[in-house]
Amino acid sequence: MASLENQTLLKRYFLRKLVGAGGMADVYLAWDSSRSTQLAVKVLRPDLVHNPRFFQQFAKEAELLRRLEHPNIVRLYEFERQGDITFLVMDWVDGNDLRQTISQRKRPYPPQQAAEILGPVCSAMHYAHQNGVFHCDVKPANILLHKDGRVLLTDFGVARLASEHISGGTPAYMAPEQFQGGTIDARTDVYALGVTLYEMLSGGNLPFSGKQSNAPGRTSRDRIAWEHLNLQAAPPSSLNAAIPPAVDTVILTALSKNAADRFPTAMALRESFDYALSQPSRRETGNTVFGSTILQPGGGLPAVDPPPRVDPGRRKKIRGPHLIGRRGELAGQPIAIPARGLSIGRGQGSFIRLRERSVSRTHASIICSRSGVFVRDEGSSLGTFVNGNKIAGPTKLKPGDVIRVGYGQEFEFGQ
Repeated sequence: MASLENQTLLKRYFLRKLVGAGGMADVYLAWDSSRSTQLAVKVLRPDLVHNPRFFQQFAKEAELLRRLEHPNIVRLYEFERQGDITFLVMDWVDGNDLRQTISQRKRPYPPQQAAEILGPVCSAMHYAHQNGVFHCDVKPANILLHKDGRVLLTDFGVARLASEHISGGTPAYMAPEQFQGGTIDARTDVYALGVTLYEMLSGGNLPFSGKQSNAPGRTSRDRIAWEHLNLQAAPPSSLNAAIPPAVDTVILTALSKNAADRFPTAMALRESFDYALSQPSRRETGNTVFGSTILQPGGGLPAVDPPPRVDPGRRKKIRGPHLIGRRGELAGQPIAIPARGLSIGRGQGSFIRLRERSVSRTHASIICSRSGVFVRDEGSSLGTFVNGNKIAGPTKLKPGDVIRVGYGQEFEFGQ
């Protein structure tokens, strides 16, 4: 299409420079004379304006962005038309996208630096998911890095609502269910973010590119789809030896073929990645909390070494319902359970207050009643486990039961 550079839309948006061109729309750096500020103007291609499918998709992006006001999501100001020109007016992000940065670096991101980008993106994704919106095209090109350090998620052009099942996307980042027309949910975006992390930490390599095998298919998309559906990704550490085994495990869990085996939420992925970075590398110590195991389905907890034995002498000193720390920050410590019960979490009001990031601020409660002592999950990100099983509701405890919260905090119940 002909460039609209140096044109003014609606007598206020002066299009200074074309900065990006896509299959459906072009993006211009613009000057808003009313606000006296720079903005981004995303223009639907003229040949698509009268195509109901593309116009509706463009209008839908505006509708979704209106409901998503988050500091890590590019803000929409207006959805406008001038004749045959249909456009969105959005925040201008002065910086590069992550795709450009990966290409310019020509070396892998250190895991800790990747975590600084992952955190804001997961926050934005989690917020969108809570509002029933799934991005469906998470990739480095849609992650913007502002010069002031902000990280923003953009381009909800193929996003879908919770009630919808069909989606587009970029083949290298699409989850298996997107190729198969399956149900789209938060775990679809978790998969794409797993591909993005893989690319960052490996120095620009993709787990599935359509070039790594003799995949069948006439088109690149067909070959990439076949790889997503049939091949296991090589551990990212095979491309970058500096990646710890625990980080390998987190990324490969995000890339599970079956959505049920991935992290259930973006925040669970973020917390798992942060926790993995806190673990010693096997290459350094000969031991690691994760080892070579894969996280349990649904973002469950990794296999860990057997818990330390609790000193029987200390156990006998406690009368009535109590907990004994089996692993983690309170290992070996006895905790009497008050008649009113107690709370467990990272928040200041928690009776048992823990520091581990994988523990939610309000994670679980112990409830005392005439019929016994129960443990209840309080909507935590990773869930609460009793004897290795994730609980779905209040669960009655019996002596010897082991409660697990987060990745490394275990308590044995006694009375």
